[in-house]
Amino acid sequence: MRRHKFTLGSLVVAAGLIYLFAAGVQQSTATHMTLQALMDGAIDEGRRIQLGGGTVVPGSIEWDRYRSRPEFAITDGQHTLRVRYIGHAVLPDTFKDEAQVVLEGEYQPADQTFAADVIFAKCPSKYEGQSYEGHVQAMNSPSG
Repeated sequence: MRRHKFTLGSLVVAAGLIYLFAAGVQQSTATHMTLQALMDGAIDEGRRIQLGGGTVVPGSIEWDRYRSRPEFAITDGQHTLRVRYIGHAVLPDTFKDEAQVVLEGEYQPADQTFAADVIFAKCPSKYEGQSYEGHVQAMNSPSG
């Protein structure tokens, strides 16, 4: 009798682990698209998308009462899309006007918004470096 309880318990644990693995893989798979491809093509509602190639429209960030879930617009220069953040993570410090963003979430064609649960942002000016030639010259100059 004890052996049957152990076998049954092992099967329940194994089934739970398989379910969690399958659910995690399904949630982590996303179709990568640019804003132009999203606006030009038909995408199935409910499909997870990683949306890149857009910047935050200056002055479009509207924070909620607790300053944790903003709504904002992104643009690629030709198309504009309204984004609603539904995630639970703290947004990066680089999330601000004119920041380049990569979003993960779902496009909702009924209200033409993108529900993002993940936001990656970088400020272009923060990551601009000197030219490669200037770096090489600095490395080759005598240090004394």
